[in-house]
Amino acid sequence: MAINQVERAFHAWPVLIAVANKRKIITYGELGAAIGVHHRAIRYVLGVIQDYCLEANLPPLTILIVNSSGKPGTGFIAYNLRNFEEGLEEVWGFDWKSIKNPFEFSQLGDSYQSLVSSLSKDPDSAGDIYAKVKSRGIKQLLFRQALLKAYKEQCAFTELSFVSGLEACHIVPWAVASDTERLDVRNGILINSFHHKLFDQGLITISTSYEIVFYDPKQKNGEYSKLDRALTSKLHGQKMQLPFRLNQRPLPEYISRHHEIIGWDFK
Repeated sequence: MAINQVERAFHAWPVLIAVANKRKIITYGELGAAIGVHHRAIRYVLGVIQDYCLEANLPPLTILIVNSSGKPGTGFIAYNLRNFEEGLEEVWGFDWKSIKNPFEFSQLGDSYQSLVSSLSKDPDSAGDIYAKVKSRGIKQLLFRQALLKAYKEQCAFTELSFVSGLEACHIVPWAVASDTERLDVRNGILINSFHHKLFDQGLITISTSYEIVFYDPKQKNGEYSKLDRALTSKLHGQKMQLPFRLNQRPLPEYISRHHEIIGWDFK
């Protein structure tokens, strides 16, 4: 049976919050002893917490866990360790009492893997999962993981496969989507960060037949460089890459709503 690192993160969270409130640091071994996990396996638990803090735009809580050097290990990427003391101050000074343990859902036996699998195989489960997971940051992590799985870790517009550069783009924006739509993989596209920004700003979209549509295909709005054209006007009319499973593909009604919200007119 696979180890549920999210459940371990649930137990580690209050330990780290207590350490932060006392303005202290803790070693890998001390944290491992506190939650009953071997110190060598603590990095997996910290990865879960670190990813959540990055997604939720919180101070780098995992900066508190240090090795024999007095600083975090190589897996820590949430803050520039040249400014280690500043990072500590951010964590120590934050009101962690205002953040409920984001991994509480794991107490029902759920893991990231099980929830992502449900979102991927049964998009209609999105509403139930949204109600179960209280943290917006965790919800967004799950949505991205489900899209990474559906699109086989490739950008739907360019086939870029650098995972760190790929983002979960909502078709119907989070702000106006229902709870179910916010986690529905059919309301998402996995695209790179550049095209995500263009999509959100209404400069690029997709048609209900899954063609990429750029707002200025004839390049009338100023001069385009070769790279500009490759990333914008040359994509116009091309078919986007779609998930293999039909029940993971964007729903036409979501696409049409995006057009209405952004002001696209296909008449």
